[in-house]
Amino acid sequence: MTQTIFRRLFFLTLLLVMANVFPAAAEEQIYTIKKGDTLWGLSQRFIDDPYYWPDMWADNPEITNPHLIFPGQKILIHDGRLEIIPAYQEAKQEEVKEAPPAEEKMAEPEPKPAEVLQLTTTGVESFIRTSETPFGTLIDTVDNRSLLTKGDLVFLKMLDGNSATVGDTYGLFMRGNVIKHPQTQEEIGTMMHNLGFLQVTEINKNTVSAKIGEVYREIERGAELFEYIPPRKELTLKRASAELNGTIVAINDNKISIATNDVIYIDLGSDDGLQSGNLFYISRPRMVSAKVLKEAGEIDLPDSVLGAAVVIEAHAKTASAVIIKSVDAMQIGDKVTVVSN
Repeated sequence: MTQTIFRRLFFLTLLLVMANVFPAAAEEQIYTIKKGDTLWGLSQRFIDDPYYWPDMWADNPEITNPHLIFPGQKILIHDGRLEIIPAYQEAKQEEVKEAPPAEEKMAEPEPKPAEVLQLTTTGVESFIRTSETPFGTLIDTVDNRSLLTKGDLVFLKMLDGNSATVGDTYGLFMRGNVIKHPQTQEEIGTMMHNLGFLQVTEINKNTVSAKIGEVYREIERGAELFEYIPPRKELTLKRASAELNGTIVAINDNKISIATNDVIYIDLGSDDGLQSGNLFYISRPRMVSAKVLKEAGEIDLPDSVLGAAVVIEAHAKTASAVIIKSVDAMQIGDKVTVVSN
């Protein structure tokens, strides 16, 4: 009798240990997309991460455009991931519990802290100037060297009535190529190469002396002075106030194609409501073969999504951005769509 009781206690203890060591698998859910749903909102609702959507469409070939999801499509929620369920798999998933509709949720989740993106770019990229004029020009130095470096004493000529005071800091820039819009061929502005910065040390009548600080590229006489913006090491991701559509108009360092961590320039800026930290995705019209067009006639297909990016700096008419996800090669002329929800 005692042995029987002992055995039962032993097996009961073993079952309790196994239950702790091998916990039950996380419950799966199926959600049916409703009108007004977006990948941003679904990512926020089910996995508490609105910035998960680039991963979602990259991992789901059924999603050709991250904002073209339709009522009736089904999403599988499991293991902290969202997956589109192809039609042929729906029969297999019938036994999985249907997720409750949004109105049945009893409590809203705690607001999530702002997402911060750590930049791996150098932070000294070029940018596009449109009609802005410089504050002044670096005209000379104390010796005859053609290339200037950190710590050199230089002399400035302030332009258009701009005055300087001791302690003022200016960015040093060199003009590059004129940038034309890839579609209209209209001039957008001039690519400005960031050389470094300097700080005013002394003012004697019309002579303004300054000392060069950090140097990012070779500095020569004639470098122009613009507002100094310290290099960014991180970006706080933000939702845009409205959806915006634009185009990639230039690539940093004259690259032919674009990949993750590359810097690009778009024809949207602060005048359009764009801000640093705004997310956008990059797409291109889907190409259809001549044979398909001949057999099927004109068809309207969704764009092919190529990648996602986040705005670094937004100027009046243009902005610089860093690629945070690359699904396929991107290039000048590709479309950009700024995320607003």
